[in-house]
Amino acid sequence: MTPLLPVTPDGPLDVVREALRHHGAAVVHADAAHWAVDGERETVRWLGRELGRLDASLPPAARQRLVASRRLIKTVAGAVIGADPGELEITRAPAGGPRLRGAGGLELSLSHTGSLLTLALGTSGWPVGADVERATRRVGVEPLARRVCTPYERAVLNATSPAERPLVLLRLWTLKEAYAKGLGVGTRLPFRTFGFRLCARTAVLVDDGGRPVRPPEWRFTTHRTDDGHLISVAVGGPPDASAFHRRNNSGMPSARNPGTLPQLEKSLSRRPANSQGRPIISSSSRLV
Repeated sequence: MTPLLPVTPDGPLDVVREALRHHGAAVVHADAAHWAVDGERETVRWLGRELGRLDASLPPAARQRLVASRRLIKTVAGAVIGADPGELEITRAPAGGPRLRGAGGLELSLSHTGSLLTLALGTSGWPVGADVERATRRVGVEPLARRVCTPYERAVLNATSPAERPLVLLRLWTLKEAYAKGLGVGTRLPFRTFGFRLCARTAVLVDDGGRPVRPPEWRFTTHRTDDGHLISVAVGGPPDASAFHRRNNSGMPSARNPGTLPQLEKSLSRRPANSQGRPIISSSSRLV
């Protein structure tokens, strides 16, 4: 199970390094307000070449969150690899998520909802994805389930008590978001083509009929925080695992070959988009 660790600018940061050493991955969560900075000098320091993203049209909360997220990433990553945070440079992955240049291949996935920042980290070759939602978020269970769930998952939801369905659905949704981010395809992955069998805190990747995907290259964890958030994390297998480089028998994408999912290209071309051209299936948690 991927450990969940709260962090502030005062630490603890050594526990993140230890978690990565023992588990290959870790996820930290933080309040953006704790990582906020004052003044233009500090803003420039933490944004670096991303300073151009600090558009004047951004709401104040979004501006604060952007800078805080960069401070979080660079501080935690610097502690993990023993580097000066100010020397680390953030670039953008093709799917839009952050990458670190000069961080020894450290894998990252960033998500947020409100002021809560969530950062998953994986050692080199262990792709990671994370997603976070408020556990109390109000959702239309039936419409959302039709859009993002497999027949197997909808059957599970129907067998769940009405009071528990929203939470179960949110957990499935965040797991799918985390997996898509880990694969590096973001919201382009058709969520109804794969599913999850839920355990206590972990989950098993299954096909649309509920059959476990073999070999199980990925591991999945969902945490519920004390302040009422669901944080789901997807972690790919190690780079030396032979299964890591090949397609499994269900046709699901491997960590290094996300395009092997059947009909992925057709699905991407058919899916409706919003006015910005983005697919409409997405949680409120955005990469920052």
